[in-house]
Amino acid sequence: MIKAYILLITYVGNLKAVLEELRKLDHIESISVVAGDYDIIVKARVDALEDLMTLTDNIHAIKGVKRTNTQVIEKEIEV
Repeated sequence: MIKAYILLITYVGNLKAVLEELRKLDHIESISVVAGDYDIIVKARVDALEDLMTLTDNIHAIKGVKRTNTQVIEKEIEV
C-alpha cells in the first residue's frame, strides 16, 4: 500500500470545478482546500506506484489544474 499527498495549484476561478472532478476519482482518501502556495491537498492511497502515476495523470487531465506536486509518504506517525 502506497500513500501520497498530491498538492495542486488551480487556475483562478476553477477551484469549485476541480473539487467536483476530484470527488469522482478512485484512490482518494481526502481532499483539503488550503491557503498558501497550493490550493488543494489530496491524500491518496494506491496499491502500486503505477496506480499513483495513473491517478496523477487523471488529475492533470482535469480542466483547471495548473500544476501538481506529489509527495510519497514514507512513514506515517499517529499521535
